[in-house]
Amino acid sequence: MGPAAPPPPLAAAERPALHAVAPDPLAAGQGHLRRIGWTPPPPTGARPLVAVLDTGIDPSSPDLAGVVLSGAGRSFVPDSPDPAADPQGHGTHVAGIIAASTGNGVGGSGVAAARILPVTVADAGGRTTASALVRGLAYASARGARVINISFGGRGASKAEQDAIDAASLRGALIVVAAGNTGGGAEPVYPGAYRQVMAVAALAASGRPLAVSARGPQVALAAPGEAILSTAPGGSPALVPRSGTSMAAAVVSGVATRLIAARPDLTAQQVREILETTSRDVPPSGPDPGSGAGALDLAAALAAPDPPRGDPEPNDDPVLAAATRPLLPEGAAARRTARGRTGSWSDPRDGFVVRLAAGQRLTATLRGPAAADLDLVLWRPGARGGRRGRAYARTWLAAASLGPSSAESISFTASSAGPYTLEVQGVRTASRYALTAQRDA
Repeated sequence: MGPAAPPPPLAAAERPALHAVAPDPLAAGQGHLRRIGWTPPPPTGARPLVAVLDTGIDPSSPDLAGVVLSGAGRSFVPDSPDPAADPQGHGTHVAGIIAASTGNGVGGSGVAAARILPVTVADAGGRTTASALVRGLAYASARGARVINISFGGRGASKAEQDAIDAASLRGALIVVAAGNTGGGAEPVYPGAYRQVMAVAALAASGRPLAVSARGPQVALAAPGEAILSTAPGGSPALVPRSGTSMAAAVVSGVATRLIAARPDLTAQQVREILETTSRDVPPSGPDPGSGAGALDLAAALAAPDPPRGDPEPNDDPVLAAATRPLLPEGAAARRTARGRTGSWSDPRDGFVVRLAAGQRLTATLRGPAAADLDLVLWRPGARGGRRGRAYARTWLAAASLGPSSAESISFTASSAGPYTLEVQGVRTASRYALTAQRDA
């Protein structure tokens, strides 16, 4: 007997019109909504699917009625088999931040109008395993989640987890994660320190980073995370406060969902770029380890134009790039240009396959912003993913241009045929670029 087929994607849904919009009595106490420039989501329209990988979600709160898809949920924790049970309350709180009903006359408001897919990957004590996270990511992406929220973290990296994140990214999901509540600790927290995730730091009510919020180059941006009022298990309309990067990540997931609802053709990379480039600076000036690109701004994000579509992700190494469409397929003379954005902790480099026959000449030119520092390298056929060092370069490097600017070029004649990988590497910060590859006959 073969492996079970993956579950089908859930059908798209729109929000039914409310016959009468009543004020949410507790929304006035939700200061995080004011701090992100929140306006209510439209009363009708698309409700994107958001997977919440957490401790489960209790759907009995009036603010979660019709929001949580309990029947489609799944638990990957043997001791917590019911995704609609949440004795810990963490997942229920996160779900309410993202998508508590607005205008229903009870409780408070969520950032977005969404359908929440509950995926239990942590037990009542908040403990999880690599297996649960990997299976939860696979399930969420198979059901078609446009946003996957992961509001927990811990020590230690896992290749299986990174592979699962890459696979979910390949299916088009934006993966938003908590940066962690370790303060200024130097040791990274996962999944926030993986590639292809958007790690979110927490801001205090003052607008400065919360003391417990993790710091480091992995932080993409920051959002309110102090005393955030949201839903709780038990069926009461009352809201309870929680603090930390878990709450901040949920706020970002809500804003990402608002963008996708308004512009469903946006890719995950475009959504991420909008959120980062419209964020408000948090002192000290410029990107920093405590707040990344800055403080989340819903109003600015909704008003921003669509950025250009970029390169296919994930393509951070030759193995991942091999799963994407070649920039130059096998053939005679050809010339093509790819545009993208790279250089962040989450997306440090972009790889593009160019197929060369023995004796064919490749000329590649890279151009980016004047203030950026981008490098250009060419890897030989067979180059692997994973760690790189001097031995890796001696074995697989075909050519490189490593100048101090964003203007780089390579000229190379292939001694053997095969799929080579042109790779753009960001050195200081995320930058847009144009890569032109020309293959002579």
